[in-house]
Amino acid sequence: MQETHCHVCGGRITDPATVSYRLASSAVVPAAPHSTLCPCTPAIVYGPPAGYMSWPGLPIKLDAGSGP
Repeated sequence: MQETHCHVCGGRITDPATVSYRLASSAVVPAAPHSTLCPCTPAIVYGPPAGYMSWPGLPIKLDAGSGP
């Protein structure tokens, strides 16, 4: 099983139910992973949750300047 680490503190996340998945901006620099437990509430992970599947037919707007 793959370990998940908090992108704010770098700590190991033991309970996936406490994770808040968010979109990262280009300014976000995730903390370096380490073996101690994450004390954050909620733990922050930038990116989609494990097992996330996108819907290929769903149009997405990539940036504020694109589209009609």
